[in-house]
Amino acid sequence: MRPLKLVMSAFGPYAGQTVIDFSQLGEQGLYLITGDTGAGKTVIFDAVSYALYGQTSGGVRDANMLRSQYADADTPTFVELEFSFRGKCYRVRRNPEYRRPSKRGGGMTKEKAGAALYYPDGRVPVTRMSDVDKSIVELLGLNHKQFTQITMIAQGQFRKFLDTNTDERSKIFRDLFHTYFFQQLQDRLKQDAAAKRNEFAEQQRRSEQALNGISCIYPAYTEKLQSFAARHYEGCVEEVLALVDTIIALDEKEQQQMAAAAAIVTKNLTALQDSLSAIDKKQQLEKYMQTTEVRIAGMQKHLEQEAAAAVQRQEALQKLEAEVSEAQKGEVELAQLQTARQQLAARQRELRQLQEMQQRYQSQEVSLLQKRQEYKQACDNFNHLNEQSDACFDRFLGAQAGLLAHDKLKPGKPCPVCGSCEHPQPVQLAQDAPTENDVEQARAKAEAAQKIRDGLIGEGKALKEHLELDKSLLTSKGMELLGCDDLKLIAEKAQAELKDVNNKITSLRLKMGFLQEKVEQYRKLAKTLEQQKAADKQAEAAAQSMRQQMAGAEGQLQELKKQLAEQNELLTDVDEQKLQQEHEKLLAQQRELELQDKRLYAAIKNNQRIKQEVSGYEARRAACEAEYSLINSLSATLNGTLTGKKRVNLETYVQMHYFDKILQRANVRLLRMSRGQYELCRDKMQDADSKTGNSKTGLDLEVKDYYSGNLRSVKTLSGGESFMASLALALGLADEVQSCAGGIQLDTMFVDEGFGSLDDSSLQQAIATLQGLSEGHRLVGIISHVHDLQEMIDKKILVKKKRGLQGTGSEVALVVD
Repeated sequence: MRPLKLVMSAFGPYAGQTVIDFSQLGEQGLYLITGDTGAGKTVIFDAVSYALYGQTSGGVRDANMLRSQYADADTPTFVELEFSFRGKCYRVRRNPEYRRPSKRGGGMTKEKAGAALYYPDGRVPVTRMSDVDKSIVELLGLNHKQFTQITMIAQGQFRKFLDTNTDERSKIFRDLFHTYFFQQLQDRLKQDAAAKRNEFAEQQRRSEQALNGISCIYPAYTEKLQSFAARHYEGCVEEVLALVDTIIALDEKEQQQMAAAAAIVTKNLTALQDSLSAIDKKQQLEKYMQTTEVRIAGMQKHLEQEAAAAVQRQEALQKLEAEVSEAQKGEVELAQLQTARQQLAARQRELRQLQEMQQRYQSQEVSLLQKRQEYKQACDNFNHLNEQSDACFDRFLGAQAGLLAHDKLKPGKPCPVCGSCEHPQPVQLAQDAPTENDVEQARAKAEAAQKIRDGLIGEGKALKEHLELDKSLLTSKGMELLGCDDLKLIAEKAQAELKDVNNKITSLRLKMGFLQEKVEQYRKLAKTLEQQKAADKQAEAAAQSMRQQMAGAEGQLQELKKQLAEQNELLTDVDEQKLQQEHEKLLAQQRELELQDKRLYAAIKNNQRIKQEVSGYEARRAACEAEYSLINSLSATLNGTLTGKKRVNLETYVQMHYFDKILQRANVRLLRMSRGQYELCRDKMQDADSKTGNSKTGLDLEVKDYYSGNLRSVKTLSGGESFMASLALALGLADEVQSCAGGIQLDTMFVDEGFGSLDDSSLQQAIATLQGLSEGHRLVGIISHVHDLQEMIDKKILVKKKRGLQGTGSEVALVVD
């Protein structure tokens, strides 16, 4: 990984946007970052580390503290790094969480932390912070901790990789040299060994659980089983199984003896069966005979009660039949009344029709009279209007001379009537003379009145003809119904007869209501009579059936008495009580033998099952033990846990190979920088001491001092010596990583301080060593205040604090000679 361009905005002491173009520094060699104390030299390394991993280089500054205190409120805080990796250019941008002015309204709002990674092939950028973190680690092959330990020797941190222990150094090598496969193999074997150990223990547990269920009723063998159980059957399973065979054999022998005794008891029970059957039959006959006698007595009592009830039913039937006969007469009378009522109703309808005809005739007479009055009024109105019309016309004609004189006669003009030009006495025009329009209106009114009069003549004629027809029909109907044709007489007779008919109908309705109740009573009585006859017939049938049953029961009773006498004769010399006691005793013996046989059968089957299960468990346990022994031995070898052996696992063993090569490369530089005094070595004495205990070894360091000829801990080195050793180790690690096929490419390195602890000679050696890195196309950045370095290194990044009119914050200047 090589940085190409770094953009810092409102980051640390840099108030505005600061751009550092690393591409101007070339692809190899050294460059120096120098300047005022506190101006922000280390912040440049922090910005690179933050852009890649979201954390600063030394881990001292928290990401939330990176917002510049000199920046304007509107200036955004972010870091953007363009870098090349394996010939391709990438760009990553990050911003911490900080507060900024709200875009809507006043006040401040929180800008959330964000990140984005842009690829050279134009694929969709990664924008989620967690995904960016993961993608950077996958791309570079280093996490933040490894990056700072290998490529960035931060201020105050240069001793960490030198002083770290085997566990921490192994984690770094795992990612750098991809040795995780060996760790996975170690873990897999450890898991397999644990699984086989658990399976072995499970088979042992199942075997012990099964053996604890052995059934045994023999005290001597029970004591042995208890002693085996106290030892958890350890090493004595075969002996226990042999003992189970012995117990099964004893139980089978006991079972055979039980079977022989049960056969004898069964034989004795069979011998008693005939006598017991006779006794049972006698008892059953006695019980059945008692039941039959009770049943006969019950039927006899029931028949007596039924005879008394039959007499009562006959008396009730006779009484009910008399009531039915009396009520039946009302039904005939009701039918006669219904016929009479129908006849009266027909006569009532005829009389009402006659009355309706008479009312219609009278209504028409009134209408005719009204028409006549209307006609008379119409005639009078017509005569009056006709006279007015004639008078209006006469006055109109009389006024024509006055109109002519008024409109036509002029002095000196001839008269249109006589031709005279003199007009001594012209007719004067009347003031109320009608006009021609008045004449026409008077004539129209007279003609309208005439039309009304003529219309009433036709209506009256038609009404009179209809009245004559109705009168003819009414007199004809009156003659037919009442024997008279006088209209007044017809009305009187019809009214009187209709009143009489209505009264008769009312009287019949009352009688019919009374008779209807009587008929309903008759029907109910008739239905009750039928039901009682049916019930009497059914009771008689039941009584007859019971008499037959009682006769059959009496016959059965005689037969039972006969059979009971025969059984008593057979059991004359038999002691029934003694025989029953013997039978109960044998039954008790039989039940006891059956219980013992079941217990023995269950014990035999249980012990046989246990033997079979335990044999299977033991076979599987033996197989598991053999597999566990092999896998556990292999796991212990690969995980470095063999007793009496070095505690070096397979992964560490492989890493030791890489570590030795790293130390070879580091010592080339360290010997030159220390003028042949120091050489880094693996601590083999600790390896020898690690045969006991749980600490992991193999990657610990010590230093060989050729001046004293002794080996000692790297922790005993002074500050300057530690710096040289750390620098040599970091460079050796970078060389070895890149030399491995598929290894991680490290094209840059950052060194922060540490040179101030070197004397002039050591400083010259250190700079010479770092300059030698250009052969590997590596660019090394150094942060230092040492004045001599400014003269030794041509490429510089100068960091200055702004003062006075220049503003606040820091600024960067790139110097390339």
